[in-house]
Amino acid sequence: MSWEEFQANVHRDPERGLYLIGSDGRGLTDAELRVVYKRYLQTGTLVVDRPDGR
Repeated sequence: MSWEEFQANVHRDPERGLYLIGSDGRGLTDAELRVVYKRYLQTGTLVVDRPDGR
């Protein structure tokens, strides 16, 4: 999946301009979403919630 396709499939809060993934509601910036995308490319899975940042 290309970056553009990935980005287009993530809900973006129009008021805050942040991407919403998962249930924490904090939102991700463009740079943070790109990190998630790169991790997705490496693993083939979407990992968002990671206990203690691991």
